[in-house]
Amino acid sequence: MKKTLTLTAALILSLTTSLYANLLVNPSFEDPITQDGPPFVGFWEGFNAGPGSSAVNSSLQPRTGSQHLELAIINVDNSFAGAFQDVPGLLPGTEYIFSGWHATPSNPLDLGVEFRIEWRNSVSNAEISRTPNGITAPTAAQYTQFSLNGIVPAGADLARVVYAIQTFGPEPSNTGVVFVDDVSFAVVPEPSALALFGMGGMALLAIRRRQV
Repeated sequence: MKKTLTLTAALILSLTTSLYANLLVNPSFEDPITQDGPPFVGFWEGFNAGPGSSAVNSSLQPRTGSQHLELAIINVDNSFAGAFQDVPGLLPGTEYIFSGWHATPSNPLDLGVEFRIEWRNSVSNAEISRTPNGITAPTAAQYTQFSLNGIVPAGADLARVVYAIQTFGPEPSNTGVVFVDDVSFAVVPEPSALALFGMGGMALLAIRRRQV
């Protein structure tokens, strides 16, 4: 009986954990980002507007691991830099959350930050719609969390998650560096799933206590 309960609780935890797992590859930028065009599934693709802007891996200030994403624009107006990754196999009507951690060594940070989800159709390679840009910028060298929710619209089955910086605003707005680390894209758990996950965890904890 005890063995059956243990297996059941472990199965509940395994199913709920896998269902709401992070769908991004290389979420902490430990592997090099690419800048060579498609495919964008399974890779972070960096982009920038040319001289004075960059998107690279860096080891200056990782939140975890040994590397993070570094985005920079130095004294250039109307410029941009960022990175994105495509996540396939999504179901319309499902809600997802794009989140991560960002920091800046720049004081002041004279540029804009934007993160978004672009909903696309993988067959036609067309963008169906996109979320409004999240524009909460990091305010200090210490990492702070950002997040953005969105629901997959009809006709879309792929998400392009984007984090970028830009200097399209009026002066002074043309210089800064932003670090990004530990990024996630996952299904938003429903209350019933959270309750099920909690039940599985409590069952395993109770069984372990009895075994002590």
